[in-house]
Amino acid sequence: MLKTALFAGALAAAGLLASTTFAAPPAPPAPVTPPAPPAPAGVHVHDWSWGEDESVPTHLDWRIDRTDKADAAAGSIDFEMGYVSLHGNHWWGRTIPATDLSGLSAAQLSGAGGQVSFTLHRDAGDFRCHGVTSEGKGVGTCDYAANASFPAALAKRGVAGPLDPYPQFELAISDMGFAYLDELKRQRYATPDSKTLARAAMHAANLKYLTAMDAAGYRVGDVESLIRMRDHGVSSNYVAELKSYGFTGLKGDDLVHMRDHGVSASYLKGLADAGYHNLSAEQVARMRDHGVSAGYVGELVAAGYRLSPDDLERMRDHGVSGGFVADLRAAGYDHLSVDEII
Repeated sequence: MLKTALFAGALAAAGLLASTTFAAPPAPPAPVTPPAPPAPAGVHVHDWSWGEDESVPTHLDWRIDRTDKADAAAGSIDFEMGYVSLHGNHWWGRTIPATDLSGLSAAQLSGAGGQVSFTLHRDAGDFRCHGVTSEGKGVGTCDYAANASFPAALAKRGVAGPLDPYPQFELAISDMGFAYLDELKRQRYATPDSKTLARAAMHAANLKYLTAMDAAGYRVGDVESLIRMRDHGVSSNYVAELKSYGFTGLKGDDLVHMRDHGVSASYLKGLADAGYHNLSAEQVARMRDHGVSAGYVGELVAAGYRLSPDDLERMRDHGVSGGFVADLRAAGYDHLSVDEII
């Protein structure tokens, strides 16, 4: 108590306190909850709770446009299909080779205009389309025809469980078929049942995502984990950003945890610039949760305090700002413990 009183008196003498009584700092604002990751661009993510009972659309609209994606292969187009249900408008879009549209020639697509017919073949079913194209663009309608032999073919590949009509439609429109199962086998994933396979299609945990995560060094072993990562916004780009700051070999749950708690590349860069390296995934997620921003860490470092993650969280939780610590230092109090500052 004597030490506290002397310290308070010294602060008062320095003009930092009006009296020898410490006033409790205002409660710090609650850390901002990181925003939920956006749904993958161009993909409508369905809710399985109603997806099983959804009616299979017999007619869909289609659109073709020139692609502006820099990484698109030559001869690619942006192709979309959509339909209306009781639950709203649903659009599926992807950049695909124009040659996927069987029956549509390059001359028809780029010509001055005319009626066209083509088929988009998928393992789960075909989309037989009609409409008009002109100068690289087009619109029209499609009829969906399920592949009657597809459920039996899945069963032969070890996919257990019945495949209802609407999930089969989702597999067709998402192009989830034999190539996806072959890639799962190559990467030593457990073979999913039919319901999980359809959920992967609905949540865009597709072949492109599967191979991109493999290239980034992650094979999580089961499709449900892959779906969870996709739902939480863990992309191959995000994995690459983490890797550049030393976060490699993480479990799928660690990636989801960091993404959910707002640990971004810019946040890790700020910590690294302030001299904080070799932190664990749990440490950076906790610091982010407690409102320990990269700017806050930089202010404390500038004031002469390079603290542990736990102490940074305690200081932030008690409303200790970088400006407060700088004021103490300016008044000659530059060798205080964390407890004394708090």
